[in-house]
Amino acid sequence: MRVKGLETSQQSTKKAVVVRWTAYAFLFLGLSCGVPFFIYRQVGAQSFSFNQHLWSWPVLSVLVILLAIYFVSDALRLHFILKASGHSLAAGNLAKLTFINILFSNITPMATGGGFAQVWFLYRRGVLIGTATAATTIRTFIAMFLIFLPIPFLVARLPYFRDDGMMASVGWILASVAIGYLACFLVLLFRLRWLLRVFDLAAKGLVWLRLTNHEKTRRIKAKFLREAVRFSRCLKIFVRGDRKDVLLSIFFTFIFLLSLFSFPSILFWGAGYQTNYYTTTGLLVVSTCIMYFAPSPGGAGFAEGVFGLFFASLVHASELVGIIIVWRFLTIYLGMLIGVPVTLHELARRRMGNG
Repeated sequence: MRVKGLETSQQSTKKAVVVRWTAYAFLFLGLSCGVPFFIYRQVGAQSFSFNQHLWSWPVLSVLVILLAIYFVSDALRLHFILKASGHSLAAGNLAKLTFINILFSNITPMATGGGFAQVWFLYRRGVLIGTATAATTIRTFIAMFLIFLPIPFLVARLPYFRDDGMMASVGWILASVAIGYLACFLVLLFRLRWLLRVFDLAAKGLVWLRLTNHEKTRRIKAKFLREAVRFSRCLKIFVRGDRKDVLLSIFFTFIFLLSLFSFPSILFWGAGYQTNYYTTTGLLVVSTCIMYFAPSPGGAGFAEGVFGLFFASLVHASELVGIIIVWRFLTIYLGMLIGVPVTLHELARRRMGNG
C-alpha cells in the first residue's frame, strides 16, 4: 500500500509538472504572437511586409555566420565554466545542452529559467548535482553581470534617454536598479552579514506594518541564507579554478552577448536602414536587462514590446513587425525548435534506460 501510494504521488507530481510546462509554452506562444499584432495595430501600419532585401545572399550569409558564433559561444561559455570546476562534456552533449537550455529558459518566467533542465541533463552525464547547479548558476550570473554593468553608462550616453521626458526617468530608474543589483552581488560575495542586517531591518518593518509575521520572515531568511551561502561558495570554487578557463568562460560569454545584441543591426543594415551600431546594440542591452525582470515565460511579449518601443521611429511601420519576427526567430525560436526534438530524444533515452 505504501509503495502504491508513493507511485500515485509521483505520477501526480509528473502530471502537475507537464501541465505547468504546457501552460507556460502556450503562454509563450500567445504573447509571442499577440504582442507583435498589437504593435502592428498601434504603429498604424497600412500593410504588413517582410523587407525583401533580408533574403539576399549577402545578408543571409552574414546572419548564418552570426548564428554560428551565437550558438558556439553559448556552448563554449558553459564548457569553460565546467572545466574551471573540474568537469568536461563531449562536444555532442554540450551542443544538446545548449539547445535544451534555450528551450526551457524561454518557457519559464523571469527569462532566467532552464536551470532544472540543465542540472538534470548534466547529472545524467555524470556531473554531481552540486557542481551542475553551481555551473548553471554561474553561467547566468556572468551573463547578468556583463549585461547590468554597462546599463548606467548606456542610459547616460544613448540619445533615447537624454530628453527630459518619461523615458529619461525610466532609464535612470533602470540604471539605479542595475547598480543596486550589482551592489547586492558584491555584498553577497564579500559582506554577506551586511545584507542579512538589511534583511532583518526590512523584515522588522514589514512585521511592524503587519504585512507579515515573525515565523514567515524567519523561514524566508533561512531559505535566503541557504541560497546565498550556496551561491557564494559556488562562485568562489569557480574563481579558484584554472585562470585560463575562468577568463575564457567570461570571454565567450561576452562574445555570446555581443552576437546576440548584433542581430538587429544586421537586420536593419540588410533592410537598407542607416542605423548606428552603438545605438541599436545599446538599446538591445537595455531591453535585455528589462527582460530579466519580465514575469512572462522567456520575457515573451515584453521583448517584442520593448523592441517595438525603441525602434518604431527608426523603421518603416509596415516592416517593423516583420523585423521583430525575424529577430525573435533567429535568437529564440530557432534554438527552441532545435531544442524540442533534442529534449524528446533525451526523455526517450531515459525511458529506454529505465526499461
